[in-house]
Amino acid sequence: MDINEMKRLIRNNIVDFTELVLNNYNKLGLDETDAVIIIKLSYLLNKNINFINPKQLSEMLSISPQTTSKRLNNLMDRGFVKIKLAKDARGKETETFDLDHIILRILKEDFEQKEHTNEHELISLFEDEFQKILSPLDIQIITKWIEEEHYTKDQIKEALFKAVKANRKSINYVDGILLKTDHKKVKPKTKINVKDLKKIWEE
Repeated sequence: MDINEMKRLIRNNIVDFTELVLNNYNKLGLDETDAVIIIKLSYLLNKNINFINPKQLSEMLSISPQTTSKRLNNLMDRGFVKIKLAKDARGKETETFDLDHIILRILKEDFEQKEHTNEHELISLFEDEFQKILSPLDIQIITKWIEEEHYTKDQIKEALFKAVKANRKSINYVDGILLKTDHKKVKPKTKINVKDLKKIWEE
């Protein structure tokens, strides 16, 4: 899902922005006060209030204007809140703020978490099917399939089951099966050089 689709879902109240922030702020290195400030800023944007006044914002919070100003500056420095120029209804340029970056960060975090989950799921499946603990090199090759070669989880599982059926329980054999998989339809997959990976691992 891209940011425009997520913004559409938020705008149509299909996705609750407040819930989105509350469920993810700690993963982004924010604390509860940061989360509430961002939620309040979203509320102001929905009311077409595009100018941030720390004093007025502090009245909506339980912190002083000075603390509110410091918090806002920190959020801006970290890219969670951005100031930009936009044209108003009369075509006049005015300063406004947007929260697109926090939505992007949440989407990225969600993607990486799913990718990480896929990796662990595949490692467990390989160990079950091979009936042994995978070596660090084996795990590195699986990670490369996912992150660099962009094979799907289903493609890797299918190749694994073919290898098991052929009684060839090795990562190299599974990689050979994947080499024959036309998953990109752009250019052929570069063969993983196991020797090079081993050299990197041992350095």
